[in-house]
Amino acid sequence: MKKSPKNHRRISDIWWFALVATAVKLLLIPAYRSTDFEVHRHWLALTHSLPLSRWYSDTTSPWTLDYPPFFAYFEKFLSFFASLVDPTMTHLHKGLNYASPRAILFQRLSVIFSDVLLIYSTRKLSKDFKGTGKFLMWALIIWSPGLFIVDHLHFQYNGFMLGMLLLSLSYLEEGRDVMGGFVFAVLLCFKHLFAVAAPVYFVYLFRHYCRGGFVKGSGRLVVMGSVVLAVFAAAYGPFAYYGQIQQVFRRMFPFGRGLCHAYWAPNFWVFYIILDKLLAFLFAKLGFNIQAPTASFTSGLVGDSSPFAVLPTITPLITFITVLLAISPCLIKIWRDPQPSMVTRWVAYAYTCGFLFGWHVHEKASLHFVVPLSIIALKSAEDAKHYFFLSIVSCYSLFPLLFEAQEYPIKVSLLLLHAVLMWFGFSSHFSKSKDGKASSSVLGKDDKFRSPNADRDVKFVLGCLPSQLRKPEPVEAKVTSLGASLVLQAAKESSSITTAAAPESVEGNTSESSEVLGIEAAKESSEVLGIVSAKSKQSRPEKVGIKEQGEVKIPGDIFKVSSLKTFRNHWE
Repeated sequence: MKKSPKNHRRISDIWWFALVATAVKLLLIPAYRSTDFEVHRHWLALTHSLPLSRWYSDTTSPWTLDYPPFFAYFEKFLSFFASLVDPTMTHLHKGLNYASPRAILFQRLSVIFSDVLLIYSTRKLSKDFKGTGKFLMWALIIWSPGLFIVDHLHFQYNGFMLGMLLLSLSYLEEGRDVMGGFVFAVLLCFKHLFAVAAPVYFVYLFRHYCRGGFVKGSGRLVVMGSVVLAVFAAAYGPFAYYGQIQQVFRRMFPFGRGLCHAYWAPNFWVFYIILDKLLAFLFAKLGFNIQAPTASFTSGLVGDSSPFAVLPTITPLITFITVLLAISPCLIKIWRDPQPSMVTRWVAYAYTCGFLFGWHVHEKASLHFVVPLSIIALKSAEDAKHYFFLSIVSCYSLFPLLFEAQEYPIKVSLLLLHAVLMWFGFSSHFSKSKDGKASSSVLGKDDKFRSPNADRDVKFVLGCLPSQLRKPEPVEAKVTSLGASLVLQAAKESSSITTAAAPESVEGNTSESSEVLGIEAAKESSEVLGIVSAKSKQSRPEKVGIKEQGEVKIPGDIFKVSSLKTFRNHWE
């Protein structure tokens, strides 16, 4: 089946959209970069210079390798090209804190090229959307201000791994459970922090894929388990062979770094720490012997963390149980009704729980639920409202990562453009929706701002202010609608006047006379409407504010008319 020229044009427009985003990323190459730039440069040198058996035990730099093996293999792959571009950057000792122009260019480009997976996953997920929805999904993901700040300024590879997550979700929504589980297992071997959604995946795959009776279900469970085990064996098998598996896990889970990260993620434990400090200060003033903490709650280095002064100390086990309890309602829902269309929503919820209650959560972890939520936001106006708020808060919480003055206009502009894009994009998307529930779910049935012509008016997508994005109605349609309402009003008035004026002796004739007068009033009003329609087509009088485009501005007192005579005077 051949694609129409219109479809070809839409696909072309989408890829041009991605190319423009790439061009903006290229412009950010000389901008600020954090210590994560040196972290990843050192990992290039480490994997290039040392044998695999020493990758997780080397202490040449304080920035030791603490990502799972697949990411180490990824760094090893990049190091082959890095050594050709600038050999010094892959030297274990000479390369410390090395940042030549060629090294900067290579590492920046490696992040940009790795975003190809994110682009592919977005295209795969957007195929079920049409028109505004498709372009809006691309805008929210490819132009995500959080990804621009974290990956292309601060420096990380989140877009690459989020692309893997979206690819897994797309497979699950298509019903390809084995592929979805396989890609998610690969993702966990790239970055273990995505494991927060592992309970959701396990329950969903068990209930959705491993069904069909005991024999068939058991066979499918063996298939899925074999696929996942094969992925983990490929990742951790070589390190188990060299007896390094304990060292690998010790590096991956450095629980001595403290409950919170150096840049506080806006989660539950921030309030817990603040409350502990306030209580310690209050009790000290009251004369209690309270020992103030000697170290930081938010260190990034192992061993440099503090116990609490008043409140019970929070351990990694407590945070694990708290996250699991927070996810449990979702797991119960999945167990009862595992729907492929709901997988993205459930995974986003799991990452939200991990962000709020997890151990040593990075502020960048908000991207784990904000990016999947951008897909959910296109399905209903209520979801769009939630995404609008969460994405702005998430982006704003990343501002401390860019603390230099020259980056201030960049981060503010990214956030403002994102907010404006969401505002107009969601307004257009839901105003054109054919699903009344989706397009009008923001407003209640009795909302005083609801238009009487709800299917044509712009919806209050974000529950705040309306914006007129649809093509205005023709002049004749607006005039006819207004005139029709006045016809009914005039007919009622004629009927009421007739009833009041009729003598008691002729009560039986009252209804008949009122009907006659009502018919005459309707005829008179139809003649008036004919005059108005003819005049609107020919002269478009300025006194009623009719513009060239066909938009009508009705005088304010037009709604106060009480007779057809007054209505005629307004238009003649």
